[in-house]
Amino acid sequence: MTGAQTLGNIGFIGAGAMASTLAIAMHRRGYAVRAVASRTEASAERLAAGIPGCDPLSPQAVADRSDTVFLTVPDDAIAHVAATLRWRNNQFVIHCSGALDIDVLSPAARSGAQTGGLHPLQTFTAGVDPEASLRGIAYAVEAYSPLRESLEALATALGGWLLPLDSTDRAVYHASAIAACGLVATLLKQAGDLWRGIPGLDGNGMRALLPLTRSTLDNIERQGLPDALTGPAARGDVGVVRMHLDALGERAPGFLPLYAALSLALLPIARDKGTLAGPQEAQLRELLTASLTESRTEGAPCA
Repeated sequence: MTGAQTLGNIGFIGAGAMASTLAIAMHRRGYAVRAVASRTEASAERLAAGIPGCDPLSPQAVADRSDTVFLTVPDDAIAHVAATLRWRNNQFVIHCSGALDIDVLSPAARSGAQTGGLHPLQTFTAGVDPEASLRGIAYAVEAYSPLRESLEALATALGGWLLPLDSTDRAVYHASAIAACGLVATLLKQAGDLWRGIPGLDGNGMRALLPLTRSTLDNIERQGLPDALTGPAARGDVGVVRMHLDALGERAPGFLPLYAALSLALLPIARDKGTLAGPQEAQLRELLTASLTESRTEGAPCA
């Protein structure tokens, strides 16, 4: 049997960006997506309209009709949905949370369902081709056989690759994903905000910095780390780093501890690259540690 056949008739409870992407891509790959429910009737109708043979239903009706149910609701709602619906023996119930383990689905398991987690390591927005956004990405899978093999086959069918993930590692795994996504966006926003008040530059920070960020990511993908690492700290340019710290202390004290902490974290990478000599690393570590300690003592808020 194919992966599509082992999952049977599929339903989604939750019709947000992730559900829409997964459901449409799965339909295109031959999976039988037959039902969808959402907090708002319009959302369920909109997703169902894009998939022939799929009906907008109530959550319980989705559970009753489907062999496999994906809970693509917000993380805080997964336990509630799992506890309030009726499940049946040998049904597959899957959540798509990166942070929560499958124990959150224990009410379904007690009813005889097999539970699992499938987390596509991707961000989801409207207007992006579903198949393209799911192709080439990692999928974290947590489940027991035979559901595990079915989810692995699904990830492969969508063009992804597999990350076996145990419950005890989920929080760290998800924190790393947030660091590579939301925190990068936050850092870029703060970097752009440093241009405020500079004549001729104010208001252009994000527009000017985005190409630099894109080229950095391209270099990391092409060359890997540590080879793609650049910047004065990576080169051991103590004088320039001191200039940065002085300027930030005067004009952006909230950003200074973030700059100092990330620069300290950069030093071992630069050492591995071979561009940072021992004496320069020692000077930078002392300078950055002192700056970070001083900013914490003064209670400078993060920007």
